[in-house]
Amino acid sequence: MRVSIEWLKQYLKIEQTPEELAEILTRGGIEVGGVEYLNKGIKNVIIGEIKTINAHPNAQKLQVCTVDIGSEELTIVTGADNILVGDKVPVAVPGAELPGGKIIETADLRGVESQGMLCSEKELELEFVGLDRSKGGILILYPDAEVGTPLVDYLGLDNYVLELELYPNRPDCMSMVNVARELGTLLGKKPNFAEWLQTDEPIWPTDVKQKINIENPELSWRYSALLVEDVVIGPSPRWMRNRLRAAGIRPINNVVDITNYCMLETGQPLHAFDRDKLKGTVRVRLAQEGEKLVTLDGVERQLDNSMLVIADDSGPIALAGVMGGLDTEVTASTKRILFESAHFAGASIRRTSRKLGLRSESSSRFEKGVDPHGTVTTLVRVAELLLELEAGVPMSFVEHKVYLPPQTVIEFSRERVNAVLGVDYSKQEVERVLESLNFDYEHRPDGKYIVHIPSYRQDLKIEEDMIEEIARINGYDRIPTTLPQGVQTQGRRTPEQELRRKIRHTLVKAGMNEIVTYSFVKKENDDLWGLRGMNIPILNPLREELGVMRTSLIPGLLETAARNAARRNLDLLLFEMGSVYWQHELPLKNLPQEKTLIAGLAQGQSPRHWLVPQIKFDFYFVKGILNQLELACGLEFTYTPLKNDRYQGLLHPGRSAEIHVAGEYLGFIGEIFPQLDAKLGLERPVLFELDFDVLYKNCKTTLVAKSYPRFPAIQRDLALVVAQNVASEAIKNRILELGGDLLQEVEIFDVYQGRPIPEGHKSLAFSLRYQSPERTLTDEEVNNLNSNILASIQEEFGAEWRK
Repeated sequence: MRVSIEWLKQYLKIEQTPEELAEILTRGGIEVGGVEYLNKGIKNVIIGEIKTINAHPNAQKLQVCTVDIGSEELTIVTGADNILVGDKVPVAVPGAELPGGKIIETADLRGVESQGMLCSEKELELEFVGLDRSKGGILILYPDAEVGTPLVDYLGLDNYVLELELYPNRPDCMSMVNVARELGTLLGKKPNFAEWLQTDEPIWPTDVKQKINIENPELSWRYSALLVEDVVIGPSPRWMRNRLRAAGIRPINNVVDITNYCMLETGQPLHAFDRDKLKGTVRVRLAQEGEKLVTLDGVERQLDNSMLVIADDSGPIALAGVMGGLDTEVTASTKRILFESAHFAGASIRRTSRKLGLRSESSSRFEKGVDPHGTVTTLVRVAELLLELEAGVPMSFVEHKVYLPPQTVIEFSRERVNAVLGVDYSKQEVERVLESLNFDYEHRPDGKYIVHIPSYRQDLKIEEDMIEEIARINGYDRIPTTLPQGVQTQGRRTPEQELRRKIRHTLVKAGMNEIVTYSFVKKENDDLWGLRGMNIPILNPLREELGVMRTSLIPGLLETAARNAARRNLDLLLFEMGSVYWQHELPLKNLPQEKTLIAGLAQGQSPRHWLVPQIKFDFYFVKGILNQLELACGLEFTYTPLKNDRYQGLLHPGRSAEIHVAGEYLGFIGEIFPQLDAKLGLERPVLFELDFDVLYKNCKTTLVAKSYPRFPAIQRDLALVVAQNVASEAIKNRILELGGDLLQEVEIFDVYQGRPIPEGHKSLAFSLRYQSPERTLTDEEVNNLNSNILASIQEEFGAEWRK
């Protein structure tokens, strides 16, 4: 919305600069995107009248003009071919300055002295200024231009425009009178409005011949029409043209300009029909499938049964709220007019506008919401301007009214205002806001305020809206700065947020890269890796591949890895922490269960470096990353063979495991099945997926400090040959039990199969670290303890000692 400061001054006494007004409005919640000065740098450009036009004696394409600028006559050479004797044109006299800083001086053009320059719209950086003959040539001004007048004064260019960036909740500010109301409230001034603005009932007799019928009352609540006769089509007065141009609208003729002017002034879109071209009853209805309409821009539009139209007995004559039809257009021969002022449902107008790719000033207002109570008031203003401009005589009125929403009444108390805002507004401050807004209200003995909201403020519906209004008008900057109080807002992260952060940092330090994938995935992929039958289908998916809400993070990781592999980025360390969604019934009656999972994928090897050997991203590498994670969380993971049938055929049976913590299932780790990685174009990626809630429940955040050991440790190695199906983790855990308090750590440092190890067996090498915090251990007691461990392992697991 472009707001002319000159126009605003008609309603308010304004002493502030445009920049100060922009700051006041923005602080008051009406954001001003910019301030534009209409004069782009025009100085000393005078309106002149062409008296003579003669051919240049030395150039075929040039003409020599005599131009009267009031104080003298100038000889000017021009190459334009659109000028005629008697035309009023802008003349840049010697010493004049044009936009861009160009200075005009007297010049010799092929032997003839040119005392200035005739200017075009482009040179002056102007739009919508002159007659149609101005296109591509010299700017031809309207006949009412006075010779000798500075062009800046004639066009009202010594003016500023505020560019309002309005949010959908304030459609009322798409009108000048409501911007004046808003600014008056913020400045503490009462706008000076004319009497027509207080008139909401028709002041003309009802026309009994013209019929109006709203056939779809859910899409149109009110259709009011003013019938005008003795119409005289001509140009609008200069003041109206200047205001329309400042608002970015091209002046056309007095009738069309009145409709646009009143729309800008009141916010109510209007349309003018040539009444002699209407046939029978005017109907507001949905278009019939296959109907066509040629709109005012000359384009034939194909209509469907979702589009609201204005029709007569012959068919559609306008797209309701969007654009009129060419067949009922007001032309120079028009003598009788029907002015339409109506209410149309915003959703319907938005749908029609988008389907046809056709937006207009009218449609943008209807989309945001138009006050149905204001249709007659706007027609009163139309009638006043018609009489003022001698453009026609208002004769009668007709309307079809099916519904008008009741006035909104909001009840609130000062105590509630202060409790919500955390301030201490006095009774006087609250009532000052209500009075400055010009809202009718009553203050009851119990302290409650009963406020009657004007129909143009459609954004005020509930108590909280009124509380916000009081804060806005009093100034948001007056609300004191306080620290929020509550369980979730203590100015620091919650324990859950801290754990999320710690997990992310741990995985990133391990060399992994975090990714974020869609929560929507392909159903077949989610059924494969997630919980089959638990995913939630999307009613209107973006595309088929995003048809369900995910129950696992693995499909997104695999898709990302496959996309990278297709581009020969084969070395990947990826992880994601995100939500999955599980449903327990379809159709959904309650919100689905939302869980947070942590998933990762590793493939390839570390970058080649001359100082560091390359490391393969295999099962044991990923298990090492998880070891870092368990240390960060103060936990101890246990790994057991994969028992979940869900992953059968997905993970390699010999390179996968379930992960448990404190006896509770946490997740899985495993290398993808060979047939699957070939299908995806991957090379033996290793995956893991963990339940964040289980991690959080068991995470130990308390730090336990231990002193450095004072006594030396003793290292022993133990090599065993066991059957291939014996789990190494089981042997490791049993060794720790047998070692007691003196055995501090057990690590597997070698697994070997092949000669000379018997077939069906494997060799496991363990490193055992013994240490006492109280004394130095002797070789004898360590050897005895080691022998007992060996004997027990041999007996329990059928192991053989490999010397």
